[in-house]
Amino acid sequence: MAKPSTPERPCVEAAGSSLRISWSIAQCDPEITASAIKVRIKGSQKLQNYDHGTGRLVPKGGSTVPAPISDITIDGCEEGLEYEAVIAVMNSEGWSDPSGFSQPGWIGMLKHREKPSRPSAPNLSALGKGKLRVSWVLPPACPPVEATQVQLTDLGTGKTMLVDASNGKLVSSGRTTFAASRLEANVNGVQDCVEYAAAICCRNAEGFGEYSMLSDSVVNIDAKGQVGGMQLVVHEGAPTAVPQLVPLGEGKIKVRWTLPDEAKSTIVKLRRLGNQNWYLVGGAAIPAPASDTVATGLEEGIEYEAIVSFLIGGRWCCESEVSKPVCIGELKLPTVPAAPKEPRLYVMDVSQGILRIRWQYFTSVPPLTGALVKFRAVGSRKWLYAHPTSGALSEPSADKEPDLIPFPQSELDLRGLPLGIRFEACIAFKNKLGTGPFSKESDIVHIGMLAARPLRCTFCGNDFDLMTSEYTKPPETFWCPLCRFRLMDPFNAVLEPHGMLRFHMFMRPSVSFSLDVPDLKQWRKEDQSIWMRCIRMNSDNSAQVWPTKLIFTSNGEEMFRIDPPEEGHVRRDVPRDVAPGLRPGMNNITVTIEDDHVAGFAFSLVRTQAKTAEQISDETHHCEEEDAQRRVCELLKDTWDTNQDDQVLDDVDDDVTCVLSNRLKLRCPLSFERVDIPVRGESCMHLQCFGLGAYLESNMKMRAHNNRWTCPVCSNVLKPHDLRVDKYVQRVLSETPSHVDEVLIQRDGSWTIIEDEQEAAAAGPTALQQGDKATAEKNAGEEGAAPTAMTGDVADLDGAGEEKRKATDDGVEAPLTKRQRRLQQRRELKAAAAKAGTEPVPSS
Repeated sequence: MAKPSTPERPCVEAAGSSLRISWSIAQCDPEITASAIKVRIKGSQKLQNYDHGTGRLVPKGGSTVPAPISDITIDGCEEGLEYEAVIAVMNSEGWSDPSGFSQPGWIGMLKHREKPSRPSAPNLSALGKGKLRVSWVLPPACPPVEATQVQLTDLGTGKTMLVDASNGKLVSSGRTTFAASRLEANVNGVQDCVEYAAAICCRNAEGFGEYSMLSDSVVNIDAKGQVGGMQLVVHEGAPTAVPQLVPLGEGKIKVRWTLPDEAKSTIVKLRRLGNQNWYLVGGAAIPAPASDTVATGLEEGIEYEAIVSFLIGGRWCCESEVSKPVCIGELKLPTVPAAPKEPRLYVMDVSQGILRIRWQYFTSVPPLTGALVKFRAVGSRKWLYAHPTSGALSEPSADKEPDLIPFPQSELDLRGLPLGIRFEACIAFKNKLGTGPFSKESDIVHIGMLAARPLRCTFCGNDFDLMTSEYTKPPETFWCPLCRFRLMDPFNAVLEPHGMLRFHMFMRPSVSFSLDVPDLKQWRKEDQSIWMRCIRMNSDNSAQVWPTKLIFTSNGEEMFRIDPPEEGHVRRDVPRDVAPGLRPGMNNITVTIEDDHVAGFAFSLVRTQAKTAEQISDETHHCEEEDAQRRVCELLKDTWDTNQDDQVLDDVDDDVTCVLSNRLKLRCPLSFERVDIPVRGESCMHLQCFGLGAYLESNMKMRAHNNRWTCPVCSNVLKPHDLRVDKYVQRVLSETPSHVDEVLIQRDGSWTIIEDEQEAAAAGPTALQQGDKATAEKNAGEEGAAPTAMTGDVADLDGAGEEKRKATDDGVEAPLTKRQRRLQQRRELKAAAAKAGTEPVPSS
C-alpha cells in the first residue's frame, strides 16, 4: 500500500478555440481516484489550477478531475500563447509527486513574445502622516503582464527603495511584486517633508521590462504644517541664477546653471511649455561640482523650460525662476497633424483571418486626440474605415464621420478577412483643429497563400494572372498585357524571344529595379532601341495610356516626366524611347506615378527593331484568289437573294438599305488614286479595298499614336497582322484599264466595268428610236406598256425627257426622292440588259 508513482508528462494540444490536455492513469494499488492539473504560460512563474466544475483556470482552489477521466478541455485560454501543464494523481494513501511539465501547446497562430514595454509613469499622491499612494496602468504585452514592481526615489538623496507587496513598507529586497490584478499600492513609513517620486516596471513570462519614467514628485506635510522637499524654504530667497537651455538636436537639450559655493547637489526639472507637470532630469540629484546636464528623449519642434534647486546645509532651497523656453529644431505651430508614417500590418491568425494594424503617434500642437484607419484590398477603388473597438469595416458616409480611434490606442485587430487577398492600410491623425492628411499605403500583406486570378488571352491562348488589376470587359475580348505591348507599335517591333526586358503591374506608386543591358552599344549600331510603353489594364485595346503623372529616373537622373494635361486640353500619349538615358551595363531605374487608381496600369521596357513601311508590306499576309472570291460571293449573298423590285415597291418609306452594294471601287480612299496593292482587314465586312502603301505611310506620319491603325472604310482596328492582300481584287485591277474606277461584281464572281454599262444604257434608247417603229410597237404589244415606259425612262437619264420631271410653282425643278432615284437606277439596268439580251442583275 503506497502513494501513486510520479505520472508521465501530460499532452497539450489545440481543440478548436479551446485547449485539450490528456494524460495516462497508471494501474496501482490502491487505485487512483482523482487527478489535479495545473497550467502555466511557457516560461511563467505563475501556475493556475484547473477547476473541473467550470472547465476553466482559476488562480486558487479548483476541483480535481475524478478517475477514470484522463482527458479535459480548457476554455478561456488566449490564442497565440504557449501553455504547459503538470499533473499529480491521488489514491487513498495520498498524492503523488507532480509530473514534469508537458511540451507546450497553443491555439491558433503563435504570437511574437517579448518583455513588457516601458509603462507610463505612475501617479503618486500624498495621504499624510508618512503614507503615499501609488497607482498605475499595465502596458499591453505578449505574454500578458503577471506582476508589477514599485520603486520609490528620495529626490534629495537619490536613494531608491522597493515597496513590499505584503505591508507596503520600503525595503531593499523581499516580496516586492504585486499581482497583475493590483493596480495601486499604499506605501507606509515614508518620511515627512521629503520629496519622493515613483516608478514601476512590469514582468511577464519573458522577464522584467524597463522601469517607467519617474512620476510627479510628492511631499507629505509635517506636524508643524511645513512642507518638505523643494517647497520647504530654509534659506530665504531663490537662487539668483536662472538656468539656461541649449538645444543640441537629436532630442537633446543641455541645461546649464551657476552652482553656489555651498551647494552639495542640484536637482534639474524640465517640462513642455504650457504643461503643469515637471519631470526630473537624470532621475536623481546631480552632485557638485557639476553645473550642467543633458536631457534626452525630447521631441523636436516643442518648446521646453527648466528650473533648478540646490541642496545647501542639508536642506533644499526653493526653486529658481523658470528658464527661457527653447525648442529643438523648427518650432511647431498650432495646426492640423501632418501626414503620419505608414502603418504596419501583421498576420495574427490565418485560420480566423485576423490582421493587426499598428502605428506610431507623434507630437502635435494641439495634442493628438485619435486616429482614423482606412483599409482595403490592393487594387480596389474604395476604402473602408475600421471601427475602433470591433475592427469592423464600413464604407464612408457623407452624413456621418468615421469613428475615431482614441489616443493613445496604437493598434487594431481586423477579423474575418478572406485568405489569399493582398491588403493595405493607411492612417490619419486628428487634433482639435481637424484631421490631417492620410499616410502612404502600408506594405502589402496577405493572409495565407495568394490566390491566382487567371484569365485566358484570346490572342496567345495563355492564362494570365490579373493579380490586383480589374478587367470588367467581356472575357472573350481579353488580351494579356504582354501581347498588347508586343503589338502596340508595328513600326518598332519587339525582338523575340527576349525583347521584353521588364514588365511590371503597378501596386504601389513607386517601383525601383535594376536593368542590365551589357550589349547596348551593339544594339544602337543595329538600329535597335529600348522603349517604355504603358497601358491601362481594364481595356480591350493596345492603346498607349500614361497615368495622370509619371516620372522616370535612370541612375539618379530624371529622363522624362509625364505631366497632367492642361485644363481644356487633351494630352497626346506616345511611348518614350529611353535608350539615350541608359548606359551599358547595370542601370538603376525608378518609376513614380500619380493617379486615382494606381493598380489600373502596367508598363514594360521592350527592346525593339525599327521597321519601314516596305518591310511591313513584305510581311503582310495574302488571301488567295479563290478564297477571296468565295468571300466576295458570301458577302453579296443577301444582295443576290433579295428581290429588289418587291422591296422597292413594298417598302416605299424604308430609308435603310439592308443589302451590300455589288459595286467595287478601285480607287484608294486614302490616296484617291487607283489601288496598287489592295488590302483589307481579315474581319472587315465590305468589298472596298485600300492601298497597302498608302495605309502604312499615313499611319507612319500620324502623330496621334492611339489614332493609328484604323480601317479607312469601316474604322475597325487593323494592325499589320490583321491585313490581307486580296488577290481577287488584285486580278480585277490587273485586267481592267487604268481609267476605270468601279466595276460591278456578278453572281458568279465575274465583273462588269461600270463605264461599259453606262455606255450601253446611253446607246440603247437611240437605237430604238432610229430603228423600225413597227418592231418596237410589236414588242410593246407583246410585253405591254412596260418597255415603252422603260425606254422613255432610260432616255430621261440622257436629258431627253426632262419634261416628265415635276416642277414647283416657281419653275424650279424638284429634286428626285430616294424612291424615284432607285426606280430610275432600276430602269437603267433593265434597259442595258434588254440591249444585251440578258436578265437584269439585282443591285442595291
